[in-house]
Amino acid sequence: MTAVQTKPGFLERLTNTVYLDYVLKVFGIILFGLALMRGWHELGLVNKTLLVCGPIAWYVGARFTKIYRP
Repeated sequence: MTAVQTKPGFLERLTNTVYLDYVLKVFGIILFGLALMRGWHELGLVNKTLLVCGPIAWYVGARFTKIYRP
């Protein structure tokens, strides 16, 4: 059998050129920060606390096995 060679798609070429997953993560964090700064003055204390604690809890939860388990 012969292997069929296909032309790489746009996203595959882009991923090989730049680390697309990291670029998208950084871009998402930047957008989140901008939205947070723009709406901060209209939020109450509870919502401000939730917006700060939410990403912290996500970060700790994503790395829980590396942080708390040997």
